[in-house]
Amino acid sequence: MSRVHGAAGTRPGAEAALLKSARKRVKTLRDGTRVVEATIWRTVKAWAVDFGVVALLALAMAILVGNSPTGTPGAAAGAGAATWLVAPWLYGFCCARGRSLGSFATDTEVVQVGTGQPPGFWRAGWVMFARSVLFTVLVLVLLLGVAEGSSPSGAEPKSHHLTIDRGFPPLLPGAPPVAPYDAGKAD
Repeated sequence: MSRVHGAAGTRPGAEAALLKSARKRVKTLRDGTRVVEATIWRTVKAWAVDFGVVALLALAMAILVGNSPTGTPGAAAGAGAATWLVAPWLYGFCCARGRSLGSFATDTEVVQVGTGQPPGFWRAGWVMFARSVLFTVLVLVLLLGVAEGSSPSGAEPKSHHLTIDRGFPPLLPGAPPVAPYDAGKAD
């Protein structure tokens, strides 16, 4: 492996530690492709960058409408809310290959669990909407539920997308054993 993330790549043994960590995150997709899932922190960082992009767009629109000659606080709030609902779709459409600004910042990629392919035009818009709007609503509902003393119920959500680590290329079905995808090959 020639590419090690971050400053850890300069220390001896860092590559072996990275491979050991990656081995724990290997996932086999429904079509048999093996990938390395991104760490939770890299995924959260990517989501935070994308969330920030959408939030800045909504804030900018609210400021523009509020500072217009006919702008009112209500119109500014409405424009911000409308932008908050529409901007993730437009931003997602621009990221149809699975790479958003958050993905570029963290060297990750969103892929479909079934095929390992990028989400595509419409689904990329949905993924960004889910990250920016629905996830925010879910967090608020969970916080309100905890404050009330209850817990959310329901089945686990079905996963359609996965954030993968681009430092480890996907291995197609039938590929020969390679570290870190296969135990014992890196040590």
